[in-house]
Amino acid sequence: MDKMPFYGDGSPQAPYGADAISGESAYVCLQQLDAFRREVLCGPDMSADHLTDEEKLEKVRELHEMRYIPPGYSGQEQHWEADAAILMRRLTQRLQAVLAGVVNASGQVPIVLGGHGTLDERLATFRTCVRDERPVVSVSASGSLSRWLATGDSTAMSLSVITYIPGRPLYAVLVTPTTALLSDCAGSWRLTLQDGWLAMTGTPLIADPHPGYVVLPYSLADHAPQLREYYAEPLFPYDTSSAIAEAVLGGAVPVAVHLTEHVLNSAILPVAIGHGMIVAQQDSGELLEKPWAASKHLFKSLKGEIEFGEGLVIARDIFDARRVIRVLKKTTNQGPDLSELSDPLTPFDFVDEDDGFDFDGPRDA
Repeated sequence: MDKMPFYGDGSPQAPYGADAISGESAYVCLQQLDAFRREVLCGPDMSADHLTDEEKLEKVRELHEMRYIPPGYSGQEQHWEADAAILMRRLTQRLQAVLAGVVNASGQVPIVLGGHGTLDERLATFRTCVRDERPVVSVSASGSLSRWLATGDSTAMSLSVITYIPGRPLYAVLVTPTTALLSDCAGSWRLTLQDGWLAMTGTPLIADPHPGYVVLPYSLADHAPQLREYYAEPLFPYDTSSAIAEAVLGGAVPVAVHLTEHVLNSAILPVAIGHGMIVAQQDSGELLEKPWAASKHLFKSLKGEIEFGEGLVIARDIFDARRVIRVLKKTTNQGPDLSELSDPLTPFDFVDEDDGFDFDGPRDA
C-alpha cells in the first residue's frame, strides 16, 4: 500500500491514531473484497507467494465448506449466502491480524467487529468498548454481499467502517468494491487499489451537477413514473450508500436520499459531509453541514444517547436538498411538511415558493 497521508508508522515511537487505523482498515477491506471476488470468478490462488502456511490452510478449509453446492434454488441461494458470511469472517480476521501488528495511540489492540453476531449484538459490544475506553473497529455490510458476488454490481453493497480510539475523534470509512472514502474534521481522502490515496482538498473534485439525476432508495422504484415528472433519470440502486459514493461524491448526481439502516451501517453521514456535501434529516429537516457535527451526531447515536433518524438527504446545496424533499412529499407522501420547518432549513424567504424550484415541471425543462 502507498504511504498513508496520516501521522505515524505503527511503531511505539510513532503510533497510529484513529485516522491511520481507519486508513489501514480501508486498505484491508478493499484488498479482501478484490481478492474474494477474484476467487469467485477464477478460484483461489493456492500458490500465491504472499500467503503464509496458515493462510493457505485457511483457504483449504474454506474450499471444504464451499466444495458442494446443494441442488435446487434454495440450496444454491444458501450457498451464496454462505460465501458472503465467509467473506466477512475472512475480512475481519485479516483486519484483526493487521491491527495487532501495529501500535496505536491507545496502546491496546483494537477489537474488530463484523465477522460474527447480529448488528444489535455488535452495537452492544461497541458501546461496551466505548464505556471501558477500549479501541474498537466495526465493519458492517449494507445491501447484499451475495448479490455483488453473483453480479459484480458495484452498487449492490458497501461496508461501513467505524473506528473508535480513546481520546481521539470518531472516524468513519465507506468502502465500495472499487473505492474507500474516509473523512474527519480535518479533511477527506479517497483510496483505490490502483491509484492509492487522493486528498479531497478545497472544492470537491467532482463534475458539474446534472440536474436530471437523483439517487433514491430501491423501495421507491414503484413511484418512478411520478418522480420522472421532476427528475428525468431517477436511480434506484440496491444499496444507496455505494451509489452515493460513486454517483454523488464521485460523479455528477447532485442529490440523493438514503433511508438509514442500523447506526453501524451509517458511515455515509460523516463521509458525505467531509466530501463537501450537506446532509438534511428527512424526517425533521435538521441540517448537518460541518464534519464535527456529523461525527458528534454519529457518536451520540452509537452510544444510544439519540436516535439516528429515519432518512438522510445528501446534496450539494440547500436548494437541491429542499427540492427533493418537496418532490417526495408530493409524489410519495413521505417527508415533513416543509411549510412548518424552522431554522436551519428556512433561512431563505423564497425557498417555499414553487416557482423558485420549477416545481411544476422538470428542473431542466
